[in-house]
Amino acid sequence: MKTPVFRFLKLVFKLGRTSCWLMRQQVRLSGGIWPAVRYAAKRIRSLGIRKSFHLVLDYSRSSTGIVETPIDLAAGGQAVASEGGWSGYALLSDKLSTPRPSPICSPVKLAEVPEERFNEVLERFNFPEYHKPIVSIIIPFHNQVKYSVECLLSLSETDDASTPYEILLADDASSENSVTGLMNVRHVRYLRNPSNLGFLHTCNRAASEAKGQYLVFLNNDTQVTPGWLSALLEVFKECPDAGAVGPKVLYPSGHLQEAGGLLRGDMTTEMVGVNDNPDHPCFNIRRAVDYCSGVCLMVEREVFLSVGGFSDEFAPAYYEDVDLCLKLRTTGRRIYYQPKSVVVHHLSKSHATPGNTLKNKLICRNRQKMVEKWQAFVDHSARTRQIAFYLPQYHPIPENDRWWGKGFTEWRNVAAATPVFDGHVQPRLPGDLGFYDLRVPEVMEQQAELAQRYGITGFCYYYYWFGGKRLLEMPLERMLDTGKPDFPFCLCWANENWTRRWDGQDKEVLLEQSHSPDDDEAIIRDLIRYLHDPRYIRINGRPLLLVYRTSLLPDMRKTGERWRQACRREGLGEIYLAGVESLGVNLEGDPDADGIDFTVAFPPHGTPYPNRSKTLKLRREALVYNYLDMIQHFVNRKDFSPKRFLSVCPGWDNTPRRKTGSTIFTGSTPGYFQAWLEWTIDQTRRFHQNDERLVFINAWNEWAEGAVLEPDSLNGHDYLEAVRNAIHNSTVR
Repeated sequence: MKTPVFRFLKLVFKLGRTSCWLMRQQVRLSGGIWPAVRYAAKRIRSLGIRKSFHLVLDYSRSSTGIVETPIDLAAGGQAVASEGGWSGYALLSDKLSTPRPSPICSPVKLAEVPEERFNEVLERFNFPEYHKPIVSIIIPFHNQVKYSVECLLSLSETDDASTPYEILLADDASSENSVTGLMNVRHVRYLRNPSNLGFLHTCNRAASEAKGQYLVFLNNDTQVTPGWLSALLEVFKECPDAGAVGPKVLYPSGHLQEAGGLLRGDMTTEMVGVNDNPDHPCFNIRRAVDYCSGVCLMVEREVFLSVGGFSDEFAPAYYEDVDLCLKLRTTGRRIYYQPKSVVVHHLSKSHATPGNTLKNKLICRNRQKMVEKWQAFVDHSARTRQIAFYLPQYHPIPENDRWWGKGFTEWRNVAAATPVFDGHVQPRLPGDLGFYDLRVPEVMEQQAELAQRYGITGFCYYYYWFGGKRLLEMPLERMLDTGKPDFPFCLCWANENWTRRWDGQDKEVLLEQSHSPDDDEAIIRDLIRYLHDPRYIRINGRPLLLVYRTSLLPDMRKTGERWRQACRREGLGEIYLAGVESLGVNLEGDPDADGIDFTVAFPPHGTPYPNRSKTLKLRREALVYNYLDMIQHFVNRKDFSPKRFLSVCPGWDNTPRRKTGSTIFTGSTPGYFQAWLEWTIDQTRRFHQNDERLVFINAWNEWAEGAVLEPDSLNGHDYLEAVRNAIHNSTVR
């Protein structure tokens, strides 16, 4: 096998240099070299030795959950990512998109009935009889009598006396002799089609015969668990906008099968959480989803009939459940996933399963019908909004003249920065827009045009207020007065002290915050002018307002209530408050407890990282971390919250602001950034809905902190290209 990998190994082993080279580059392959070689052998048959070599090394750095990611000195502190910084994309993207290894789960204890005992078990059933059932449980089946018997047995063993129900066995012309035993189960209504109609028509026929206010379509190859039915019904009682509700679905092995469904722009579907740990916090919170599958689905009977039930065009099956959920959503209703209801599903046993060829043809045909029927709706509902934090600093103000010298802006620090170690890229200089001055109106218009071109949908401007005194307000006031740029925006109150080190701490304070009830009233009066603007970013009609450090306010809940009351008085209605998880603040639990609606992740803030400084010869004191460590933390963080907007960061290096003690993340490339953003967009689509599908980027123009999307002299438009690529790839895959 004379592949490039073979030739590479033969060469390096012959020279006896492999071990010392890898050690010199600080590469650590936790599983040895062979996993990397096997990976490369599949990937690089057409590449030369040199590229093969680098791909093997890149693989070691991209395996964020498996290997310790090093700093590569030979590449100037950058992880190996040649060819413009894009070569690491495929490896990291593959790693992030590859499902985690299935956890060890305990198999579910299921009811099992051998065929010779069917009649004995069926005769023993004595389900309760209700003349006015609240729920009609519809069990469609074609043959597979064993599964139907075991499904009924699980229902009898988990009887929920608090919920009056009836059971309808909808037999789609089964041919098995043993089906006769199902015809006379006490207090179970047996409906038989005269001919095989298929899953869809069988369900519709049974729904028309049902007596309950609510319908539950339940596959016969399922088994239910205690409390499953009342938990589904609970959602309708607590959520007036509920259109349909689905349970947590498990495989018999105990692994998760489905925690709601995700519908992509190309109409492919994803069972959220498939094969994952069903006990993970992210799968145990009730939430709105794109759809829930027909494995087990509760819907109000009158609503089901009013939208035409399962649409005939999808007969005999496939996509009819997705189509139903979309029809319900167009009426303003939402589809909910209810983890308190648990159902075990064998998968694809309820009806005669067509051969793979026919099945694939039906799926392909109905997927095309979904495209023709729902493309515009799905394109709109599946979109995410990418919002970049924006620093309105680049213009002189009297305070900075006094503190730093006449004409000071942060460009002075940016241009004067010097490297901390060999290969450290400082100064990092602007590209297309140059050392711009925000006093020039065209600058913000050019920035907005550039952002929009690459898929950024809005800016989150920092708003500076210190007990009634504004700073850096000129760009925002001009934007408000002129209506330019015509680009969506929201505000983030940077409510920390203004300090000489730009860190908001209590040392060397230049301008101090003054938090009080009177100040709460004063600031919201000023903010309301912005919140009324038609360009202002809204979530479900509510203007989005961020607070940078909620922990600095004496009582965030009371502050939030004052703001909400003021906005109602001014005719603005309800506002949407979000707290930024900045400077190590990790807002766990329910944000409502602090009077806010959501939190915003804020990388790199939020966790300690492995210090890589010891591997470098530093010219002065600094903390050096690795960009892949940052990605690993935010991808693998365990403190999941359904009320957190996810964020990404293109890089971080505040050397321009710190003569000593700067914080530097090495190894950022457009490829790694794109892979992280794609994962973040996918996660946002999985766990958020509609207007709450927001992704934040830190930042658009934090030049003195090295968090920049704007073109620079080294990368050009590459980071912006990464944004556009990530949005596109997440839409179609």
